[in-house]
Amino acid sequence: MTIIPGVGLIIMSTSNIMLILNKEITDLIAIKTADCEVVRAKLLQLKRLSISIVFQYIAVFLFLLAGVILAVFSNCEFLSKGLLIFGVLSLCSSIAILLVYSIKAVSIRQIH
Repeated sequence: MTIIPGVGLIIMSTSNIMLILNKEITDLIAIKTADCEVVRAKLLQLKRLSISIVFQYIAVFLFLLAGVILAVFSNCEFLSKGLLIFGVLSLCSSIAILLVYSIKAVSIRQIH
């Protein structure tokens, strides 16, 4: 269960990035001369971040559920391990999406 605070930090970081990106999109839309391609790309980035944070929340839920099941039903170790594995897979999916976001963010900055 020591992984949960680390995932919490990733969730906080992703939330902050989403807020900043949302403000950038709002500012770009307010400017009448804004490049539609850049706005569209940033909206796609916001979608990626949203999907990533959903995977992070799923991971935390699965970690907590595995802990509760193991605490209440001590004979359900197999189920608990399965939930932990799916939680790790969910977290890995989230990190992969964040990597794609980071790579795409550089190319969007170059266009902008």
